[in-house]
Amino acid sequence: MRSVVYPLRRNKTGFTLIELLVVVAIIALLIAILLPSLGKAREKAKLAKCLSNLRQIGLASFMYQGENNGYFPMGSGSKEHPEDFVWWQTDRAADINKGSLVPYMGGTFNKKVFMCPSDPGTRVDVTKDTPYSYGANCWVFAIVPEAVEPALKGSGLNSIRFSAMLSPAAKLELVDEDYMSLDDMCWAPQNWTATNPTNIIGVYHDRQNTNTSVLNYGKGSANFIDGHSELILRADAMTPRCYNPQIPG
Repeated sequence: MRSVVYPLRRNKTGFTLIELLVVVAIIALLIAILLPSLGKAREKAKLAKCLSNLRQIGLASFMYQGENNGYFPMGSGSKEHPEDFVWWQTDRAADINKGSLVPYMGGTFNKKVFMCPSDPGTRVDVTKDTPYSYGANCWVFAIVPEAVEPALKGSGLNSIRFSAMLSPAAKLELVDEDYMSLDDMCWAPQNWTATNPTNIIGVYHDRQNTNTSVLNYGKGSANFIDGHSELILRADAMTPRCYNPQIPG
């Protein structure tokens, strides 16, 4: 008797609607868990770049003072000087590559080195204010012989060489200034008041938002006279013991 061979049945399988919804919910949950960590990692990378930028500018300024009788360059305020560490003024009819630090930074001006990756780019007055992120401590960068800059007489900014600065490892040289506070590249923390909140360090890498009228509000990036860069409490950065090189640290 001949046997009959029946073909194997193939069971058709697939996701049910409920199973699909469960998978979608799990993926959404994983994304919700991972996004904050990814955001923090991304901001850590931006912080590392910001600190690297500050170190590069700080190193260039250190080499500059070594060849200029121990004096740092000018702080690039509203008044233009040939010794400004960066030529940011839009009305300056000159080659930006002539800035005093450019020869110590490869010979060609690199805008990215002067920009914090977390800087939102907005300015109070885009027609006047600097497009860059970092402010040079006016107690360090604006300290030049009074014969060179008579306007400094009586301002409290005395001519001090690097060798005469007290506690350079504790004194700020450059800071990542808050974008709502920037109006030039000269950081003058002594001018800050709650009603006139200018010249204040930014807190992008800490809280990632801005509040220029509160001192006790997180940490910001800074470079010190001895060459190291780190995050510093805004409240500390705005005290004379951190920005005035005539005061022991």
